[in-house]
Amino acid sequence: MAKSSIDLPMGFEVPEAFNDIDFSVSAEANTNKLIERLNTVDPKPSQKEMAHAVLAQQSMYELLSAAGAVYAGTLLYGPTKEKPEAKLSSAILTVTARPSELSNDQTVHRLARTMGAVYQNAEVGVVRLEAGPAVLLTEERKVEKPVNLLGEGGGATVVRQLHVFVPIPGRLAMADFAIATENLAEWDSCVEILAEVCRTITFDTADAAA
Repeated sequence: MAKSSIDLPMGFEVPEAFNDIDFSVSAEANTNKLIERLNTVDPKPSQKEMAHAVLAQQSMYELLSAAGAVYAGTLLYGPTKEKPEAKLSSAILTVTARPSELSNDQTVHRLARTMGAVYQNAEVGVVRLEAGPAVLLTEERKVEKPVNLLGEGGGATVVRQLHVFVPIPGRLAMADFAIATENLAEWDSCVEILAEVCRTITFDTADAAA
């Protein structure tokens, strides 16, 4: 596990298999890191796939930076000896700081009710993690122009995403832990990855009490 440090009174860990996007450096530096990673993939992606991956990551970098993301990483899926016919695809793990009206359990139930009304086709619920109460939201969206890393483009695709909204003690803010993928065949493993990350959430109690 690789420890991720963020500018909030909390910490978490992500699996080392994820290719982290570093928001403290330029998009170009992250692109070079991605290209190095893609060059190790076997079979090696085509030039078209490489170009698409670079464009997708640069777009994601800009969007997540503007949204207040404190972490983002990609996990690559591809052909293996057991599944040589598998297509290249990816899962994206993000953590975003979002404002909240309250900083206690009440905000969780209020958020769940609001999201249930707004996202009527999504599954919304409240769970209690070791880090405290949280809101779960699972949703599928049809994306007309896929941004899947290593994708060849083409027609519309379905992206499934799971969000876990965790209140940050002492702050009028919530941490949005999310994972999204077009590779629905690997969805169960994506859910377990996010659950694993959420099990590592810790809070700086001294900061929260200040």
